[in-house]
Amino acid sequence: MTTNSPSQNKRSECLNKVVDKVLNQILGREAAQIIYDYLENKHLIQRHEIGKKLDSFNHALEEFLGTGAVVIQKVIQENLELGGLEENQDIDFSEQHKILKLA
Repeated sequence: MTTNSPSQNKRSECLNKVVDKVLNQILGREAAQIIYDYLENKHLIQRHEIGKKLDSFNHALEEFLGTGAVVIQKVIQENLELGGLEENQDIDFSEQHKILKLA
């Protein structure tokens, strides 16, 4: 089992907050919860692990929402780039781009 550094944990927490904010803003609380349940039940990704499992999160989101996932991913990316949360300053550019995987 690997342990994350404090800065990795902070980045992960920040990403989790941005994802939660965007899902709730775009889909509403109930639909966001359905996605969280899907992530946990079908992909074994718990809400607090999204920031650490971005590739798996993106895949699961695309699987669940199809092309609609692109909208969610773009808004997440915009929130990170625009500093939707003050803590985003600690997320480096390569981490941000893991969020948005467009073909």
